[in-house]
Amino acid sequence: MTMFLRIALVILLLDQLSKLWATSALELDRPVPLIPGVLYLTLTHNTGIAFGLLQGKGWLTIPFTILVVAGLSYYYWRFRPKGIACVLMGLLLGGALGNFIDRVRLGYVIDMFDLGWWPVFNIADIAITLSLMGFMALQFFAKEAQPQETHEETQP
Repeated sequence: MTMFLRIALVILLLDQLSKLWATSALELDRPVPLIPGVLYLTLTHNTGIAFGLLQGKGWLTIPFTILVVAGLSYYYWRFRPKGIACVLMGLLLGGALGNFIDRVRLGYVIDMFDLGWWPVFNIADIAITLSLMGFMALQFFAKEAQPQETHEETQP
């Protein structure tokens, strides 16, 4: 199994297992302090999209997620990226599939990590965010290819 798929599978399993635990151990919308004043565990059902936007319209992400998964898979199998790009793609795939499973199975995404000042999130959200930040950093810090100068001799 490739690193891309191993990372995606680890994220998917961690995400789904943490959601299974949260639904069995936490009461809906009742914060439990993990680090008081900093981090709480609060079980929520997000029917919207990122940051709780468009509540009740989370189904809109289903076709988009299918396209992302198909695009990532095609790109990986076509170009076989290595290193950090492969890791970031695995994070994105695992996170996308974790939230996709919730939306298809339940009609909402299970979230549980609560900072109090930020929308409640889950492991899939963390993986997606890290991958997108990583891709932006790669683009920002990547050395641009320098065009090679061509010297054409001119004829008198």
